[in-house]
Amino acid sequence: MGDRIARVVKGMEQLFHELSVGVREERILRYIVTELSKGRSFDQVMIDPYVINNTDSADRTHMLENPEVLRGIEDQMAAEFSDYERQLAQVNEGDA
Repeated sequence: MGDRIARVVKGMEQLFHELSVGVREERILRYIVTELSKGRSFDQVMIDPYVINNTDSADRTHMLENPEVLRGIEDQMAAEFSDYERQLAQVNEGDA
């Protein structure tokens, strides 16, 4: 009987641990996506103390697989290219 209770307790501890990790990861992902949408570079966000203090290198690597983070990076790149194209057009108009 004692083994059964111990297994149940261990299972409950594991479940609560997994739930807390999921919530923590969700908060960090939300933070990363929000910061990217503000125009911060991905490199800046990933060395942010909030990210560093709440993740390890394996967590950060795993987050790179998240579609929301990838979309945020894509949006940031598109905005930078758009700005570059606008600046290039202004330079070319000045040459004409």
